[in-house]
Amino acid sequence: MTLPTRFLIIGAGPNGLIAARAFRRYGIDVDIVERHHSVGGLWDIDNPGTPMYETCSMISSRIAGGFVGYPMSDELAMYPKWSELRDYIRDFAREFELDELCQFDTSVEQVEPIDSDQGRYYRVRLSTGEMRDYRGVYSAIGTQWRPQLPQIEGLAGFTGTAIHSKDYRSPKLFDGKRVLVVGAGNSGVDIASDAAFHASAAFLSTRRPYWFFPKQIFGVALPDFLDGRAAIAQRPWMADMKPEDFMDLIVATVGDLSAYGLPVPEGPIGETHPIVSNTVLHAFTHGLLTRRPDIVRIDGSTVHFGDETTEDVDVIVFATGYQVHYDFLPDDIVQYRRGHPKLHLEVFFPGQEGLYSGGTIHAAVGAGWTLYDLCANYAAADANALLTGENAENMRRFKEDYQPDMTGGFPFADTPRNEAQYDAETVLYTIPEYARTEFGIPLPTGYDDMDFYASSPRRSQDATPRDNESVLV
Repeated sequence: MTLPTRFLIIGAGPNGLIAARAFRRYGIDVDIVERHHSVGGLWDIDNPGTPMYETCSMISSRIAGGFVGYPMSDELAMYPKWSELRDYIRDFAREFELDELCQFDTSVEQVEPIDSDQGRYYRVRLSTGEMRDYRGVYSAIGTQWRPQLPQIEGLAGFTGTAIHSKDYRSPKLFDGKRVLVVGAGNSGVDIASDAAFHASAAFLSTRRPYWFFPKQIFGVALPDFLDGRAAIAQRPWMADMKPEDFMDLIVATVGDLSAYGLPVPEGPIGETHPIVSNTVLHAFTHGLLTRRPDIVRIDGSTVHFGDETTEDVDVIVFATGYQVHYDFLPDDIVQYRRGHPKLHLEVFFPGQEGLYSGGTIHAAVGAGWTLYDLCANYAAADANALLTGENAENMRRFKEDYQPDMTGGFPFADTPRNEAQYDAETVLYTIPEYARTEFGIPLPTGYDDMDFYASSPRRSQDATPRDNESVLV
């Protein structure tokens, strides 16, 4: 037999589209299979199972939060809302002709590796009953579809409404209610802020202390300031400041967290994921939101906390994270640890030729989709090596011998949330530079690299990239 040459991409959210463009840059034929009705992934609030809610905005800024070489419009807000992101994603798919590769309303039910005399390929069963063979598979299923709920004594007997944040849609749920939000991730603090302004009483339960930051400083988005993307007018007192001094300044602008009724972290910034929100600090400051420690047990409508306080509540929202699981793969293909797959460089399934994943990596970077693009290009370079033999030995060494410490030696807290949390400098700059120079892998230089995909098919070949206007204070 002759091995198939097409690759399957599972999912038409941002990461699946990123992967499709990366593979096509090599001239590799791909199919995209998407279980929902359109591109967009979780950013389409109409997709069944999405964790999207009406008040959600992007945690990254407009300037660097989008696709490599395809900047967002300057007319969007500093932090675009979910509907603007959905439309931007669809524009990207249309512009790069990726929507034409998609088969919608179809799920992948099984991916079976087949080892033949000619090599490895994958037999795929779709929800339509159709069977297809592919040379390889790239999973872009997302990380926020399989909710994780804590085991709490008495939860089953709670007399109010208890949901995971995945099922939250509108602050109307909170009108006139006493609301408890559990967990302080990005969604958790957003939802707690909604509760603060709509509920009769609102509480946020956190297991550990967190650092809190504003979403903007000096009139620019915080991640753009920290990463040096946003130009600000220099003041005389800034002349001798080092980068770490600016971080101290940002911390100082928030002040003593105990003044907000919050515990003060003892570890370094980044040990746990930082909270970036203006509204939650406003809510704490104005007495609209009260922090409570971890839950001990629930009796009817009464929640008992670790400090022996209690609150009677009507609604509990568990913003307690997600697990990632590849239901379509055989059990012996993937190893998991605390709900997260163990992947080499968060891309390669160890020992599984032609099988890749993307979008599972976490790092405190403003250019998150650029990081996904780098990961997709690692996979695309390997797929090209499988098909053509080009750079094959380097790709073998990259997958098997290269074992960088992706944490950069940073002491991240040992929590399930941090299973795939890595040092931003290491994953966004150090590893990509090593991949280029030592392994010959072509990669974009950053979110604003307008040349890397210049040869990619586009509907408007004469399109002039939209330049973001400079941001000055």
